[in-house]
Amino acid sequence: MALIASVPLVAVVVSACSDDDDVAPSVEPDSGIVDGGDSGEAAFPRISCNDVSGSCLSFAEGEEMEFLDAVNSVSDNTTVILGIGTFAFDNAVTIRQADGVTFTGQGIDETVLDFSSQAIQTNGVDVIGDDFSISHLTITDAKKDALRIEASTNVKIQFVKATWKGGPSPNNGAYGLYPVRCTNVLMEDSEAYHAADAGIYVGQSINVIVRRNIAERNVAGLEIENTQFVEVYENRVVDNTAGLVVFDLPGNPVIGRDVKIRNNIIHGNNRSNFAPAGTTVSLIPAGTGTFALASKRVEIASNAYEGNKTTDIAVLSGLVLDDDLDVWAIAKDQVVGSTVGLSLVDTGGAYLNFASNEIWIHDNVHTTTGTAPDGADELARPLGALVAAVYAFDGPVDSLLYDGVNETVDPATPGNNTNLNHICVSSSTTATWATLDVPKLQAILEGGNLPSTSDIYRPGPPFAPFDCTGFTSGPIADVTLP
Repeated sequence: MALIASVPLVAVVVSACSDDDDVAPSVEPDSGIVDGGDSGEAAFPRISCNDVSGSCLSFAEGEEMEFLDAVNSVSDNTTVILGIGTFAFDNAVTIRQADGVTFTGQGIDETVLDFSSQAIQTNGVDVIGDDFSISHLTITDAKKDALRIEASTNVKIQFVKATWKGGPSPNNGAYGLYPVRCTNVLMEDSEAYHAADAGIYVGQSINVIVRRNIAERNVAGLEIENTQFVEVYENRVVDNTAGLVVFDLPGNPVIGRDVKIRNNIIHGNNRSNFAPAGTTVSLIPAGTGTFALASKRVEIASNAYEGNKTTDIAVLSGLVLDDDLDVWAIAKDQVVGSTVGLSLVDTGGAYLNFASNEIWIHDNVHTTTGTAPDGADELARPLGALVAAVYAFDGPVDSLLYDGVNETVDPATPGNNTNLNHICVSSSTTATWATLDVPKLQAILEGGNLPSTSDIYRPGPPFAPFDCTGFTSGPIADVTLP
């Protein structure tokens, strides 16, 4: 099947108009958060080496060189404490070859690691080490990622703020908080603003909890990518280009699964894209609350969606990202993590990981959805243009969209519609549903005609055949961290 070959991930999500920042929700800079604000950070007591047992190193403002010398050769099981003030660095703070390091400041916006003087493209805090904890500080103006933790086990990120002081800009670093290829990750009570890719990201990891964080004014607010056994809850994701998303990219050895997205606020993610021109993320369309792409066993429940101008939740096949089946092949001997109970195409020596299946959507609240899908740039946003054309005379866009790839989509005869991927919608009483049938709609456009809502399937509640009668997933696994 030929769809939109080699379309970057962000281009597959339907898009919304966002001409300037004035159309964003009424949100004060950094939401008025000082010392963590709603997170309770303001109550954090000052800490010194007298308060900890074991090896401890402490540094005051102005002791940047002593601090760098120490962390470059830090020993296992050491606590590193920074005092109140701003610590200016012209290169990354790198921690390697040490396990059990605890790195703490005196509070968000009380202890600030400022990387605005970096001369080269480096990360802010860059860590590889097991049993690593970082807390109670702000990282600002890193040229690349503010906090990058890689290939580590037992990671805690608590009360950490990542930001770029000049506001949204293509010159900002890509990621705010970025654990990747890690096991047992807790990220809580933290904040990310103005990242030119994703504010909060967890990728290629196993056993993850992301809770009570704030992601605002980033290109993507919060991303879960190729990650297994995840709980994402009680986060505030507002005024990004796209809100809270979960997806797999092709060829990655970690096949994402068992992701719970619940009790989050996902409002007004309509920010104009400020990613650097020519990058994949620069094509991300504004106005999408959540999308699941090439995702397995995902529960999206009890979230509050409001004011996302394209749609609230989109379920998409990886074939819309890239219709070359070969790129979705993962050799079985390369797979990391569990595949038990997953619906994967088995070719004998490899799995094909393109389908989104066993997606359970329920009990979300949807308000003012899909009021302005952006179809202005057909090349940059092909599905955005498609959706804008479909709903041009019969808006707003439905709050739940399914691409219909490899399904039978029959607007006239409800009983003919299939649900081969076991998408389940239940108890979402304020939602509306549409199965798009992307291949058919694309063919209509390519034939010089304008598709309409008469060409898509829009069942009312209980949204048969997406009403959970064929849902076979069973409970999505809870996450228990050591």
